[in-house]
Amino acid sequence: MIFPNTVVEDRRAAAAQTMGIDLDRRSTADLAIVATISAVYFIDLLAVLFMLWNRRYPPIKAKSPILMACLLLSSALWFVGDVQMNGHVTLANTVLTNCRGLGFWVRILLGVCGVCAVFALRSFALYHVFCLNLPYRGMRVYLPIVVYSVCILIYGIVALVLKSTATLYYVDALDLCSTAVPFKASVFAFVWITLAFVAFNYWRIRGIKSSFNESREMAGACLLIFATMLFMTFVQFLHPRFPLSLAYRITSTVLSHLCTNTIWWGTMAIPLWNCMFHRKEYLDKWVDKLRMDGLQREYHVDSSSFIQGEFTPADIAMTEAVIAKQSYMYKSSDNYGFFYANEGGATRTFINTGDDVFIGQGGGIVEEDAHARTISWLHSRNSKDAGFGNDRHLL
Repeated sequence: MIFPNTVVEDRRAAAAQTMGIDLDRRSTADLAIVATISAVYFIDLLAVLFMLWNRRYPPIKAKSPILMACLLLSSALWFVGDVQMNGHVTLANTVLTNCRGLGFWVRILLGVCGVCAVFALRSFALYHVFCLNLPYRGMRVYLPIVVYSVCILIYGIVALVLKSTATLYYVDALDLCSTAVPFKASVFAFVWITLAFVAFNYWRIRGIKSSFNESREMAGACLLIFATMLFMTFVQFLHPRFPLSLAYRITSTVLSHLCTNTIWWGTMAIPLWNCMFHRKEYLDKWVDKLRMDGLQREYHVDSSSFIQGEFTPADIAMTEAVIAKQSYMYKSSDNYGFFYANEGGATRTFINTGDDVFIGQGGGIVEEDAHARTISWLHSRNSKDAGFGNDRHLL
């Protein structure tokens, strides 16, 4: 029984009194915090499953769903470690007395460092895509992950090789985990080096031209994570016995996971909500925004497949008929062919790139206007991305 355990709490209180230490017993406040944050993470889990199920939905895909899933997983592992290290539950006679396993490997390496690593990779990806104009794939993705993983692995193995009193160890009398000061300093140095890399990358992307405020998202995330880690650093070194104080341990746990959840939902709430309730309308607005900003390539708007339900058999048949006749009004190069036909009083535009056919729809506009819009769009984007205005498009 990890909470509450009256026998253990009485023993802790007696030991603290003998040592001249103030101790706040574990109470219903601890239980309430653990239960509430656990419920929040259960809701987060449902949101992550929905996000991964709809990961091909372009507004979600643009947020790097795999990275966002890793962010929440690392945050949840951080919480598991906080439950142990911050002293919210009874540790005696449970697996929670393994301070190095849960307190260091789970909480620090996979949790805190995992969260920081996701921010670092996200900022690094934004720098490659928006500043260097390079696709973020191949060795650009894998090399930083491999290097950081190797560093974490080496650090973790060294911590296991050292004796427990030099790293993290269980204090039976007080039923809590304690950390040797030099080791604690090395842990925070490792975390702050990672955060320094995040800050450096954010500085490099501060002026990027993006359609959906990625630089602002990163600014908010950096501000929150830096404030949280600054608070944790001061608490750990100025009040090393903070798990014995109800106010300090609750504040520490709540602040940490309020930070990570605010960052996650601040990034994913809008695309998830609209994917669920306004899927088609939001997608149209999302793509129109990309067209106006000219950032289709940066957001990986792909022209290789149809959006399900976007095209009717009549659309395809009409396109095939027009292409077969090879009767086009304008051809700008060997790569593009523009075809027009009337259907129900509306002028429909067909763009043939040689590989794909894109179908646009005008609202009863005359052929000259449709032609002008098409040429204007083509000149504004030196690529094969499809669509213009409110026309239907391929993604």
